[in-house]
Amino acid sequence: MMQETGQMRAGLFDRVVGGIVLVLFGIAMLAIGWDYPMGRVNQMGPGFVPLSIGVIICLLSVAIFWIDLRDETISSAPALDWRGLIFVSAAILVFAGLVEFAGLLPSMFLAVVVSKLADRTNRPLGILVYAGLATLAGWLLFLVVLELPIPAFWR
Repeated sequence: MMQETGQMRAGLFDRVVGGIVLVLFGIAMLAIGWDYPMGRVNQMGPGFVPLSIGVIICLLSVAIFWIDLRDETISSAPALDWRGLIFVSAAILVFAGLVEFAGLLPSMFLAVVVSKLADRTNRPLGILVYAGLATLAGWLLFLVVLELPIPAFWR
């Protein structure tokens, strides 16, 4: 019983620290966008997204923090999933490193393939189909609908 109470307190401490970090991140987002013009929803200024994200993060983190403090069954956090962390981080680096040279579609496709490797249960055919569909959706959204000035393929 004593060890179980210690684990609950350790889990609660981890969540409190995580909540504080999240609130600080939201406040940092608010600080970043504070001096930029906000604009309106139909004509957003450069401060609209950072301020909106900052408010949303702060509200969600306070709600999560409040729920965690009321929950008496909090146990310690599960072990970190290193495989997921490595492959998702690698996918971000692949996209960032290739988008300038290879274009949006190849870099998006490869980033999705690398990120799907984070889950051991994914199969090669499923990964390729998912990456193809995600790349198609990205092409439709970013190049067709939003008309962003990003080349689809290498220059």
